[in-house]
Amino acid sequence: LLKYHSFMRNFYHILGLSFEAQPENQVISAAYKALVKLYHPDVFKGEKKEQKRKISEINEAYEILNNHESKLKYDKKLENFLKKNYSKFSNEEFDDNSEFDEKFIDDDWEIALIVYPELIDYKNNLSNYSKQLALQFQFYLLETKEFHKLEKVSEFFIDSFLERKFGRSKKIKVLSKFLIEEGEKEPALFLNKLIRVIGASSESRIISTFFEDHEEIKEKFEKEIESNKIIDTKSLFPKKYFNDSTEIFPFIIIIIFFICMFIMMTSEKLFN
Repeated sequence: LLKYHSFMRNFYHILGLSFEAQPENQVISAAYKALVKLYHPDVFKGEKKEQKRKISEINEAYEILNNHESKLKYDKKLENFLKKNYSKFSNEEFDDNSEFDEKFIDDDWEIALIVYPELIDYKNNLSNYSKQLALQFQFYLLETKEFHKLEKVSEFFIDSFLERKFGRSKKIKVLSKFLIEEGEKEPALFLNKLIRVIGASSESRIISTFFEDHEEIKEKFEKEIESNKIIDTKSLFPKKYFNDSTEIFPFIIIIIFFICMFIMMTSEKLFN
């Protein structure tokens, strides 16, 4: 069943999960069932050929991850692959191309909204990432009944999404999350393209290049992460000490002043 070449499929990503999070069997099972519902003809409105391909892919991923022995073998090979090919695993496009029925109504979900009205806000936020993510979140909660942990579940799916689309760098994931939730779709697409072309292992260069192209976002993002203490900002924003001649001029004056003072003091000692 498993074929390994220079590229290896991530079955965790196919199920909308993160390998690094080491999801338990019940999480894998619930994620699988949620995706099967997601690609039901009542919800998925894309081509039948695409639907069959996705279902086949989902079934294959679940078949491997649901079996203890095959999962252990796969996890070991995946871990080794990731160590050697870190930059090759953030190559999914960010654009949400799947076609889902936005007007789809689930009676059970309507009941859940009565008890947890805040579900609307969580689902709307996930829709900023992708329609698929929002619907998978909905079906996952209905499957697991983990409504009391909806914030944790939401963050789990967001983190898995960011890993698939933007790689495993914590700094890049924080930046991409900020862009998506602030409605900065075009900059997020640009960041995703940088990672797909350059590779996630070039974290510093990618961040530096991104902000050179999007100066207007830099200050806003810097304030956000500093106020919330999300990540260590050390070396995230490279300092440009001398951007032009007006900035360097005061330093030249100070240096000249100290040189003159030194000469005067030395001269006084010589003549005395």
